Amino acid sequence: MSGVEELKKMKLASSADSLHEVVEAVEQVAATIGMDEDSSVEVAIALTEAVNNAIYHGNGGVKEKPVYVRFLMGKDVLRIEILDEGSGFDPEAVPDPLAEENLLKPSGRGLLVMRTMMDGVEHRFLDSGTEVILLKRLSHEEKVNNT
Repeated sequence: MSGVEELKKMKLASSADSLHEVVEAVEQVAATIGMDEDSSVEVAIALTEAVNNAIYHGNGGVKEKPVYVRFLMGKDVLRIEILDEGSGFDPEAVPDPLAEENLLKPSGRGLLVMRTMMDGVEHRFLDSGTEVILLKRLSHEEKVNNT
């Protein structure tokens, strides 16, 4: 992504309380770039899922292990990077939440939600942890408001 501008950086405790901070950050970033309300809500939902996964699956709920979130903006896309200290997982091995045997399970829909709400979801497995990258294309109006 050339011409990238960092909009916001956060270091969060691995705690459910951090999810409120994430929603507030999305609201601030969305207002800064002129993102429409529907897109802002989709980003908030997807990011909440990603951070929740980082807290509980990546960091095992250990409050002292941080989750890092970074909002970046390119010419036509909002990029959000979420980094935890987890050892990673195989996204293809996650059971299909829409399979009949999984429909009534209380968890397991996070990746589906992220993929549905965002235009792209990527995973990187680093020595320092697992990084999830969420991508949201910006509409013409949003790009105009940011220039």
